[in-house]
Amino acid sequence: MNTRSKISLFIVILLGLSACGSTKLLTQSKNLTEEVKAQFAPDGRTSIYKIEPVVQNKVVTLSGETNIPEAKEHLLESFRKAQIRVKDDIKLLPDSDLSKPFGVVTLSVANLRSKPAVSSGLETQALMGMPLKIYKKKGHWYFVQTPEKYIKWMNGGAFAQMSKEAFEAWKKTPKVIFIDRLGYAYKEPDAKSQIVTDLIAGNILKKINFDGDFTLVALPDGTEAFVLTEKLQNYDDWLDTRKLNADNIEKAAYGYLGAPYVWGGTSGKGLDCSGFTKNVMLQNGIMFPRDASQQIKVGKEIPLDEKLSQVQKGDLLFFGRKGTSQKKERITHVGIYLGNGKFIHAGVDKAKVAIESLFPEDDSFAPNRLKSLLHAKRIIGYEGTLGVEPVSKSMYND
Repeated sequence: MNTRSKISLFIVILLGLSACGSTKLLTQSKNLTEEVKAQFAPDGRTSIYKIEPVVQNKVVTLSGETNIPEAKEHLLESFRKAQIRVKDDIKLLPDSDLSKPFGVVTLSVANLRSKPAVSSGLETQALMGMPLKIYKKKGHWYFVQTPEKYIKWMNGGAFAQMSKEAFEAWKKTPKVIFIDRLGYAYKEPDAKSQIVTDLIAGNILKKINFDGDFTLVALPDGTEAFVLTEKLQNYDDWLDTRKLNADNIEKAAYGYLGAPYVWGGTSGKGLDCSGFTKNVMLQNGIMFPRDASQQIKVGKEIPLDEKLSQVQKGDLLFFGRKGTSQKKERITHVGIYLGNGKFIHAGVDKAKVAIESLFPEDDSFAPNRLKSLLHAKRIIGYEGTLGVEPVSKSMYND
């Protein structure tokens, strides 16, 4: 082998060793990044952690974004402990360009979508008066977080942007909550006058003045209107009167009977299965997680048997696919138990909120639901524990 060939071979070996070292470093970096994600942001629906390592010249550049400062700090410390040279290119959210990082929903029902486009999928909804954390902006779309910590995209026209100071002022202002299933706010104290907006149960407004049959209110964007007083309750009084018990859960659930099934819906205008249970819990003063796969983690597990002997009215029933050695258990549906085998739920098969039975002898027997029944969870009696979070502790807390 001549000298030139030896040099070429030496260069090839060096390049191979370098590539091998870079691959090993990249694998190590990805593992560290994923370990921190698993610890601080295991659910991408309620937290932001999109960080990717890139290796160049034995230096790892960490780029991406997160809304968890502790996660970023822990990740950088992990790289330091591993003696890996790192370049920090991680953006902490909210975006520093946002002068108003808070918002309050101004529509009776605001839609949140998977992507910043009206054609993208409906993921969830938020009601008028509900606070939002704003993390970033793309065009006229904003990446926001709802009180149950769900993070998706919302059109900027659906909420009032607020500075920290303005948001604190909104939190302290006297408020009322709309308690009827459907209704309106009017331009004048007259139900025949121009409609300013529609309203649904759970909408929260600023109280300005009580005037007999009508109350003068203000929407979160400052628009003033009149609402029938009998359809309102002082917000603080409403909170104080929430009693989580079986009868109240049943009453709230029955109030949605016949409401249409809407994938992504969490309001009286249309609900999916977990949107239904979430809304029923909201009516009872509980801020519940958004999805059934999140709701299953709340409350106390109740054993199941053929006669559902230990399941009580007001317990939640979870359905789905059993786990195997090859696949994890998958929760796909949720409903509310009413007793005697009956349960109420928003199902795509009925296309509405309906009552069915898990007992074969009943006319309303739903064999597909019995076959897929996996768990029962009890929420009643566990307020403030086991993930059962009161609205009073979550709605307007930062």
